[in-house]
Amino acid sequence: MKDLIKIIFALLLYGGLAPLLGVVLASRRTWQRGLFGLMIFMPTLQPGRFTLMIDSIEKYRGHAKGYEISLIEVFAIALIIAVARSPRDPLVPVRKGLPPGSCLYAMWAVAGLMSVFNAWDASLAFMAFSRFGKATLIFVAAAMYLRDEKDLRAALTGLALSLVVQGWICMKMRYLEGYFQIKGWFEHQNPMSMWAYMTACVVFAAALHKEVKGRLLWLCLAAFGAAGLCVLLSVSRAALAAYAAGAGIVLGMAWLRGPGLRTALFSVMGMIGAVLVMMFAMDSLNSRLKEVKESKEKNAEDLRPVLNRQCKAMLNDYPLLGIGWNNYGIANSRPRGAKYSAVLEEWDESRGFAIVDELYWANPLTESLYWLLLAENGWTGWTLFLLFEAATLWCAFRAWRYYDQSLMGYVAFGILVALSICYLHGTVERILTQTKNLSHWLMLAGMVSGMEMNRRAAVRVRKQPRAR
Repeated sequence: MKDLIKIIFALLLYGGLAPLLGVVLASRRTWQRGLFGLMIFMPTLQPGRFTLMIDSIEKYRGHAKGYEISLIEVFAIALIIAVARSPRDPLVPVRKGLPPGSCLYAMWAVAGLMSVFNAWDASLAFMAFSRFGKATLIFVAAAMYLRDEKDLRAALTGLALSLVVQGWICMKMRYLEGYFQIKGWFEHQNPMSMWAYMTACVVFAAALHKEVKGRLLWLCLAAFGAAGLCVLLSVSRAALAAYAAGAGIVLGMAWLRGPGLRTALFSVMGMIGAVLVMMFAMDSLNSRLKEVKESKEKNAEDLRPVLNRQCKAMLNDYPLLGIGWNNYGIANSRPRGAKYSAVLEEWDESRGFAIVDELYWANPLTESLYWLLLAENGWTGWTLFLLFEAATLWCAFRAWRYYDQSLMGYVAFGILVALSICYLHGTVERILTQTKNLSHWLMLAGMVSGMEMNRRAAVRVRKQPRAR
């Protein structure tokens, strides 16, 4: 009965509220900006604040545990309708076609759905398709939304506010509640730190632009500092390296574009801030490094390569479409996945552990996003996913080169850096499969896709007189 009520509620949200809101916002550009600012802020909230799960499987360790309903997707539908119905500005070039990259993403989702033919549990594959397929709406909405610099500034405000709020939450959890590895309002500290450094690259790039002044400038600077605190208090070594590298690359771009007083001042402030922040949270980081060192001394081989070998075994058996989307959690565990569980059991046995079948009924998932894709979606899904990643990077690069020294160009470079580091980080973390990071990633990727749509429209207009 509860699921029936949820289904009815979901239908009312997707089929009722979303179209109605879209029609209302169609003639209100300022409200559209407010809605997207809210969308890009929402991943910082607790998952239960904007998601609903139908047919939930709480104990399953996969990346989809039911049919997920997200308020971000509802707002995405509304925004798509609003932009499509908005009065056309005769001074703005008409954008044609679908956002670049959207077809590749949809093809990847369909390829994942095709893996249902190999799936050990078809319902789990349908859950994954529902979750990741619907996320196409978020990407398309972000691309259609971003039309001018005012739209961009609204998005930056939402990003900056989300970091500031999360920074306060992390400080509260660490110094008032006494937690060690801080996860904020996220499911785990790793997705929180990854979200933080991705957002930090964007707001820092914006802060370096000379036209960002007043409240937005101070908000972006506060957000960049809050991101550093979030990363440090998460005690994630990879995220700390990513945060530092991202900031360094973005700052390097500003110096190459033409050094000025702001760039020099931020460089000095960045070095001073890095020292102060490191001193502020060095105790947590040292404890984590000591823990990792002890673990490495105790175990000759890390668990991650062992789990990746499980993925390789699955890929060898199901090379084209994979073992089934969202099926890794049952395929690598007993009782059904005894063949692949044996890989982990042999490793445990080599370390002197007694093998008890009941202990291998819920084995951990691989941490590598790409090995997980290979195991579950095969070479087909893996290839399409990489093509989509490449498309987003290409859009960001083209936008950076085209918009050059404008605010749009700076933000495009920040997103380019954020996505590049994020995709590299995916080799050791499967964070992009989680609701918050998935939504955040697709909104950033959708923004550069929208910039590319704008570039193509402008180029098309310039070429028209020549054709005559």
